[in-house]
Amino acid sequence: MTTWIEPPPPQEKMGCFARGCLILALFFIILCIAFAAGTYFAVRYLRVEYFPTTNMELPANSTTEQQQETVRARWQSFDTHARAHEPARIELTADELNALIASDPKLRGKAFVSIDDNVARLQVSIPLERVRWLRGHYLNGECTVQSSVNGNPADARITSISVNGRPVAEEALQRQYGAWSFRRYLSSWAKEDNLKTFEVRDGKVMLESKSGD
Repeated sequence: MTTWIEPPPPQEKMGCFARGCLILALFFIILCIAFAAGTYFAVRYLRVEYFPTTNMELPANSTTEQQQETVRARWQSFDTHARAHEPARIELTADELNALIASDPKLRGKAFVSIDDNVARLQVSIPLERVRWLRGHYLNGECTVQSSVNGNPADARITSISVNGRPVAEEALQRQYGAWSFRRYLSSWAKEDNLKTFEVRDGKVMLESKSGD
């Protein structure tokens, strides 16, 4: 019997960034579980060997509630215009992205973003309490994110992937798992949020929506 975990429904308010963080983490859970034979012994081995019982210590988030409220309001304004097929643009520094993460109770303390010039680094540490046989264990992962040459959100480069201390080949993101794939998710994300460009440049993440023309 193969164990399968469906990705959670998207969060309406946070839009593409929050869903991108969580779906990236959940994708790796699916990837790891797909290699289990489904037997009791395989599941036990996977749990013990691949999912630690301690979380990864993320850098401290020092943003204030006022900063969190301000950047969340900016994000919601951008998201509203984008979904209405109106032209909009937003630029977020690493501090602002971390304030946005901290403003959501479901993400607070579970993800951290840093940006070095044109490369963003995402770190996540997620307790797996909703997975019965993984309760008390964590998904600790990190990766780097760069924008594509043409700025197409669906072609964003995700590299240096590590899950619970083990490297994951970049080719894994291209594979199809049933009707789901990570690249298909990125395309769906860009289409649903009406995104025109996604760029990591000069220490910022920049998003621009399409107009309705």
